[in-house]
Amino acid sequence: MRIISGSLKGLRLPLHARAQTRPTSERVREALFSVLGNHVRGIRALDLFAGSGSLGLEALSRGAKSIVLVEKDKRLVKNLVEFSRHNKLIDEVEVLNMDAGQALSVLASRKDQFDAIFLDPPYDSDWIVRLFSNSSFINLLSPDGLLIIERFKINGEVENFQEVGLEKTFFRNYGSSVVEIFASIRSESKSNLESN
Repeated sequence: MRIISGSLKGLRLPLHARAQTRPTSERVREALFSVLGNHVRGIRALDLFAGSGSLGLEALSRGAKSIVLVEKDKRLVKNLVEFSRHNKLIDEVEVLNMDAGQALSVLASRKDQFDAIFLDPPYDSDWIVRLFSNSSFINLLSPDGLLIIERFKINGEVENFQEVGLEKTFFRNYGSSVVEIFASIRSESKSNLESN
């Protein structure tokens, strides 16, 4: 698995043979970032279930200003940190070794906000439902930010997105995976996205 495009194109993602990860496939990443287009340039991004960092590092390669990678597996965290150091990305990449719930508390206490949040939790988890019911999670998204979700098709759609002030701007099936993009209802992200 490699970074597809941008300044880091061709670099191998920092995988770990024994870690239970499901990196977003190159096909899905290529399609997703084609939709996002120039929206990733200059943004602050959060990859809340980083794993190999496939989504966050792809965003950084394509022009994101900085990324926060959240991962609870210490082996993957070590690889992400080593990848960042080896490629001189320490100033652009922050790696948090904790689960998503702990990360929410830390990021909320810092009053962090992100222009894009990538949410690709384990397919057999209920993390999406849990996060959408947590106001701290929604508050991490900047007023004109985008929330990008990859989920298992049979898990069902997010139903309460309008209640938390989001609008679905993109939906597509990729085999057994689904990619959805949500934007703030009060933002102009939808029109910007559609014009790319």
